[in-house]
Amino acid sequence: MLSKSVFKWSNIAVLGAYSIMFLFEGSGTLNLVMGIVTFVIAWQVIDQFPNIDMLSPSFIALVVAMILNHVTAYFFFKDRFLSFSQIIAYFTICVWLVPIQLILGLVAGENILPTSTHSRGSSIL
Repeated sequence: MLSKSVFKWSNIAVLGAYSIMFLFEGSGTLNLVMGIVTFVIAWQVIDQFPNIDMLSPSFIALVVAMILNHVTAYFFFKDRFLSFSQIIAYFTICVWLVPIQLILGLVAGENILPTSTHSRGSSIL
């Protein structure tokens, strides 16, 4: 499935970005560790795609981890004077990319109508 492959590669890219920031960034260890933990949990949910159970422990853990990741990123940037473009780039790539992809993938999967065949002679009326 192409979308599952895109999700996995996006997750790998984000984990790689977090790993590089963890190795070379001097501060924000809690934020970076929370991001890495979040996307490790996301990997488990991506493995279940497109049959993701919204009440499964891994999905619930992912939602909680993503909220915590967003909060820790907010508090990390709250006291730092960086440009808006740097902050929005971080949030777009490292916080929102994979969750938005998962949401769009699930919504698109739900809206696909099943295929049915009708015989030529049958009429609805």
